[in-house]
Amino acid sequence: MYKTTFAELKTRAKDVLKSNYWYSFGVCILVSLITSLGTSVATVTNMVNSDAGSAGTSISAVLQILITLFVTFPLSVGSCRFFIKATVNAPNVYDLFFPYKNNLGNVIGINVFVAIYTFLWSLLFIIPGIIKSFQYSMIPYILAENPAMDRRRAFEVTKSLTDGNKGRIFLFSLSFFGWIILSCITFGIGFLFLEPYISASFTQLYFDLKAEAIAKGTVTPEEFTYNI
Repeated sequence: MYKTTFAELKTRAKDVLKSNYWYSFGVCILVSLITSLGTSVATVTNMVNSDAGSAGTSISAVLQILITLFVTFPLSVGSCRFFIKATVNAPNVYDLFFPYKNNLGNVIGINVFVAIYTFLWSLLFIIPGIIKSFQYSMIPYILAENPAMDRRRAFEVTKSLTDGNKGRIFLFSLSFFGWIILSCITFGIGFLFLEPYISASFTQLYFDLKAEAIAKGTVTPEEFTYNI
């Protein structure tokens, strides 16, 4: 089966961003601000409670976990939904908050299992953990299209999408390495402008992997049409 080249995927991403770049840029900034605010709150809490010893540390740890569960996980799925809709429909900033009104518990729960499974695989060796992280990398996109999908099926679908493609996902990630280095030279400022391009490009990769899995018959189109 023909594999879309990285250049073709990136060209598609650029086409999507032609009419949505600054909107996408603003959404990426908003996600960064919200997650950074949550991290800052946890850091300040840790500093304030530093004199409380282990009790203070526990409070900070619990707060960080809550931020991850109720901010980081849902927004990662919401961000994927925004870029999916930027491709197939008119995007809306409210897509970021889509998980909060659509099966939030399921979205959080599946992401928790992703974190647990990745951690457990990493305990064996680093490489298995990395490989599994690529296998699970499509779950935020899957949930962005169908937040009602149960955990077992979500893991089956992401496996179907990434089977035979983990190396491709890895190499696609590496293809942005030069841009990331340049962004680091600008003390991270350049990354703010790069992030929409990377997000749009990985969304195109997701569409490509999904089309391949549908063609193989391992998934059905109906599983990805939740209110898009």
